[in-house]
Amino acid sequence: MPSLTDDFLVGDDDFTIEQLVMSYFPKAWVFDVSDMFASICAVLACLSIALVYIPSTVSTVLKLRSGAIQSLQGKKFLRLRKTEEQVTMLYGGFFWGILLTALAIYGFVFLVVFLITWNVTRVYSVPLVATLCGLFITVGFKTLVLTCLKSNFHVAFYRKKPAQANFTIVVLECWNLGLTLGYMFVRATKLVLASFLYIGRIDTPFISPEAGEIFGSELSPFLVCKELDAYPTAFLKDVVSHEAHHHPYLERLGVMYMMKLRYGDSFAKTSGSCWRLLFVFALMPWMRKYRLMQQHENDGTSFTFGQFRMQYKPEKRHSVAKEHKHCQEEDSLYETISSVKMSQLEFEISDIKEENVALKKKVEELETKLKGDLFDIIKLSQTDVSLFKES
Repeated sequence: MPSLTDDFLVGDDDFTIEQLVMSYFPKAWVFDVSDMFASICAVLACLSIALVYIPSTVSTVLKLRSGAIQSLQGKKFLRLRKTEEQVTMLYGGFFWGILLTALAIYGFVFLVVFLITWNVTRVYSVPLVATLCGLFITVGFKTLVLTCLKSNFHVAFYRKKPAQANFTIVVLECWNLGLTLGYMFVRATKLVLASFLYIGRIDTPFISPEAGEIFGSELSPFLVCKELDAYPTAFLKDVVSHEAHHHPYLERLGVMYMMKLRYGDSFAKTSGSCWRLLFVFALMPWMRKYRLMQQHENDGTSFTFGQFRMQYKPEKRHSVAKEHKHCQEEDSLYETISSVKMSQLEFEISDIKEENVALKKKVEELETKLKGDLFDIIKLSQTDVSLFKES
């Protein structure tokens, strides 16, 4: 293959070093094309990261409210109560993270397009791109062949034809032994590109919790471990701090307190609470079911509120409402409802006992029937043996 200096070395008396340098120097269109593709990719990356923050925040809030992210019962949740000042890094992280992501994407795309379009590196980059295309075609053909072989030799995790399936596995292991080096380079490239995109994504962890902590946190939930990437934790702290003030349960509870202070005894009477209980028991019995099922899990014994533990048992609150005569009827109604609840529980327990007795009787009947059938089978076999001996 002729080189770039052949025209200067053969029959050219006016050859100078400046002409040689200019022949190697990239043309203006090379920079223009590289800059165009790199700018488009960088802008798209910035827009995608900037637009994903709002749905990511909403998704995190919904996960906290639905229990997908454990709160008080989580081992690592209590760590969020430490170093609340980390949330002050979020605004700077949003701006500089998106900017660094744009610069990283711009530099990578610019370098790739520049190596393909520059006349010096085009001699090596174009054959490399052709080789990669050939590898992609080969991998696609291999995937198609393996799909056909798998449908003939395997059914899910089981082998219909063990010999052919084992032979195919041995062939693939020998083939992948040489290709695994290339797969590792591809994996490293994908991880580097993903890290470029996730520089500005401070709302979600890029490193797994097991690999992202220098010191483990299983010894104590209050152990301050060294995280390789602390920005997702700071983002979760900010969401939790806002939820602590604007959660729907807290807002509804605050409204109830305000209504009680405003209207006094005219709001939240005992009779209204009794009617609410009757409504729940009659139309929504599953609420009571779930509460009873989770009572042993949410009893509060496993939760320790830091080092601030209660040193004395509080005195029983004195109800001023019981001293008034107009509350006696409400108290009697509440007592009747409690007695109805107890009778309902006793009735359910008696039904369970009766079902248990009936099941025991059925088991005994089946055992006796099984014993009789075994006895008949043994007796028939003995008669068959005796007849065989006589014959």
